[in-house]
Amino acid sequence: MDLQAFFRNEVKPALGCTEPACVALAAAAAARQLGSSLERIHLRLSANIAKNGMHVGIPGAPGLRGNLLAAALGALAGEPDKGLLVLERVAPQDVAAAKALLEAGAVSLEIVHDVPAVYAEAELTGRDGRSASAVVAFAHDFLHEVRREGLVVSRAGEAQSGRSDLPSYIKDLSRLSFSQIWSLAESIDEGLQTFLLHGAAMNLKVAEEGLASSWGLGVGHGLRQCGPANDLLWDIKAWSAAAADVRMAGGSQAVMSSAGSGNHGLTAIIPPALYARASGCDDRALSEALALSHLVTGYIKARTGKLTPVCGCAVAAGSGAAAALTRLNDGTPRQAEAAIGNVLSAVLGMICDGAKASCALKVSTAAGEAFTAARLALRGAGISDRQGVIGLDFSDNARVVGELSSLGFGAVDGVILRLLDSTN
Repeated sequence: MDLQAFFRNEVKPALGCTEPACVALAAAAAARQLGSSLERIHLRLSANIAKNGMHVGIPGAPGLRGNLLAAALGALAGEPDKGLLVLERVAPQDVAAAKALLEAGAVSLEIVHDVPAVYAEAELTGRDGRSASAVVAFAHDFLHEVRREGLVVSRAGEAQSGRSDLPSYIKDLSRLSFSQIWSLAESIDEGLQTFLLHGAAMNLKVAEEGLASSWGLGVGHGLRQCGPANDLLWDIKAWSAAAADVRMAGGSQAVMSSAGSGNHGLTAIIPPALYARASGCDDRALSEALALSHLVTGYIKARTGKLTPVCGCAVAAGSGAAAALTRLNDGTPRQAEAAIGNVLSAVLGMICDGAKASCALKVSTAAGEAFTAARLALRGAGISDRQGVIGLDFSDNARVVGELSSLGFGAVDGVILRLLDSTN
């Protein structure tokens, strides 16, 4: 398996929630081709992109939320070459101009079907009637097609876009047993070690911001204030929530993502990073644990898909964190599989009702359950045989999660969108 390709594509910095970032990227790419003053924007989004960007904060725009704002900011001030950091240089005057577009009714949205789960198309029209459009699809930062006046300016090849298949590194990962994935984490080179440790530092820094002052719902800040001192489980819950508080409120700090999600990155990284710091683990041990966490997260996401009706922070990144924590405690691959089984038994039914401030509660829960699951597994407690649909075998558990997400929860996204629309 090509580890470099996996980490290059699946673990990368992201500014703000990745769904509105995807929308902003499409709008920014289209704006580059427009060649005239912007008059209106029309978005065509997959149901999952629409759901996850509906209520979440946007970087650089305190107190403001949603895909429409993200599109306006992307068109006015976005830098498409920066991928998921597209809104990195948004200024107050850009926010004011974007708000004016929204207040004028110049930004519209429709949900489209029979498209990939990750799909954002932005069509821009100028005051002189010129038009340009761009499509981000298959991955949150994959610019699939750009058009000017209806003519194709650029289009990614089918194989490159992943339209017909999973990337080769994901296919290779999906063929591995858990013990092989465990061993693969040991093979990271010095460059990947540095990269993984940098990701941990990034996410801990954002968590510190959320602990110092109350962002969003103030979950992390509140947990820090009311929790016991020097309690590692409580710290893991508080730090993980605090970082999510900042992201979901539109903080301007980038985090290291995992499997296309910043909150997945927080859940996969912060628990093992805090444990390593508290226990005095060396950099090599932590980096191997982080590699394992991302690999487990990616393996499960390959079964469920990038955007799902179930909370990936819980079932995918929570599983990754549990495996990483087991490894840092000198556990065995079998104990790590048991820890993953414990996590899944606890959080399998958690749904995704879109990205928003309350995701901090889910991130905190997933991170805390990962720590508890690992501690139980190391003591021989928890899952020891099949309990309901979850057992000890990692590959089979990932298959179960995938089937539940795609088949069992198949109608859930539609119901969630209807409920969200009815409460707006």
